[in-house]
Amino acid sequence: MFRAETEGKQATFFDMARAAASVPQDHLLLQMKRAVDWNQIEQALRVYYAEGVGRPSWPPAVLLRVLLLEQYAYLSDREVREQCGYNLLYRAFIGLGVDEAVPDDTTLVRFRARLGEEGVREIFERINHSWEEAGLVDPNRRVLDGSHILSNTALRSWVALMREGRRRVIEAVEAVDSEKAKQLRGSYESEEKGPEPRGEEALRAEQECSRRFVSDVGQVEDLAVKERAALLAKMLQEGDRPVSFVDTEARWGHKREDFSFCGYKTHEAIDPESRIITGVDVLPGNANEAVVTDALLQKQSPAFEEGTVVIGDGLYANSTTESQVKDAHGQPCFAGLKAERVSDAFRYEADADVVVCVEGKRSIGKVRVGNGDLYYFSMKDCASCPRKGECLTKGERQGKAEARRRVFLSDVRKERIVSGEAGRLWREEHLRVRSRIEPKFDEQMNHHGLRRARYWGLAKVTVQVLLNVIVVNMKRGAKLLRAAPRRTATVRVAAATG
Repeated sequence: MFRAETEGKQATFFDMARAAASVPQDHLLLQMKRAVDWNQIEQALRVYYAEGVGRPSWPPAVLLRVLLLEQYAYLSDREVREQCGYNLLYRAFIGLGVDEAVPDDTTLVRFRARLGEEGVREIFERINHSWEEAGLVDPNRRVLDGSHILSNTALRSWVALMREGRRRVIEAVEAVDSEKAKQLRGSYESEEKGPEPRGEEALRAEQECSRRFVSDVGQVEDLAVKERAALLAKMLQEGDRPVSFVDTEARWGHKREDFSFCGYKTHEAIDPESRIITGVDVLPGNANEAVVTDALLQKQSPAFEEGTVVIGDGLYANSTTESQVKDAHGQPCFAGLKAERVSDAFRYEADADVVVCVEGKRSIGKVRVGNGDLYYFSMKDCASCPRKGECLTKGERQGKAEARRRVFLSDVRKERIVSGEAGRLWREEHLRVRSRIEPKFDEQMNHHGLRRARYWGLAKVTVQVLLNVIVVNMKRGAKLLRAAPRRTATVRVAAATG
């Protein structure tokens, strides 16, 4: 219990009242608190508690604000409990008087687990609907991008991981068959003495050793043994391999050719006008967020509207992503690749569906190839063309292939050509706001601790990201409401839609 002291005497009620009154009411935390109707949140959270069962719990809205405070101040469960013991500002935000007890860290762990991803996402959506009701969210545009989150695990080499995996399996075997465990230790752990070997040859030797090991424990009929052996076996496969025995859903990923990381990716969408984050999807580190854009579009709050312009960088400029946006009835607007295309030297005439070369010759046919068409010219025209030396390939000039020019145009490329100058100006206008999402990632990573995952597993990391985004959105929403006096200071949280 919080105690205040005045000249060595126990504080009176009036001393505590004066202490509470000293909290600055214009502090951002209290503005964030006033920006949401917590009575509606309280009602929404009641479904996670059984009426009349167990001891009376802390008000769910109080516990939720404690979790949000953790993200705001980058505190652990233990640290937030400790600091709320003496920080009057924090107490005012979570809704505790100066002499009230603070929820302990075990209570916070259980509450977070009880909510899970589903519960926290519902809160995210409800609060976002409140911004929509207040007229803060523009439905016309969304900017997409992703950022990496480092896994909360120690990085290990593949050799070290496989050795750790064998030890973990042996520990499980020990619990059910000590003789078998002794045999396995004698056969495999003796090979691990001395410094860890390096290089491809050492890795191949460890892989072969682990394959024999997995085969040797295959007959042990125990669930724990089978689960650990299966995880070790997955590490021996190519492709989607686990990188940790602790965080089994983290993966190695790449942000650039020269930068790799182990962990997860947060894929987010924002309204570029209000800078409010409208969608969140969390993926393993090795996922390509650009080709699963449909998942993010389905997690929009407010819901994705028909005709919304979806903006992104060149990573999204592929036929898969553009199709996903169109299937959601949106308009894709992605930064194109800067490299020159062969087709840039040719003119496409949409009415006749032909390609025209610089000499004025027109293609005479086309063949469907993948997501586009391969247009071809007359061999007679190409044979007499003064530019054939630079236009035809070496094989075509030497008679090793048909001596005719071929030009490929993807469906996406043709659409952009048809749109003409107006289409380019339209894209340029929308692409100007693309950079507005980067500061939101900077805020999440550098101000609220999202650079590293706090938990293990995709579901728990998703909860962390959603809580972090709610905090960032509350900061932004409070600022926008403060800048718009015509709006009410307290926003009613929209009821969930069925």
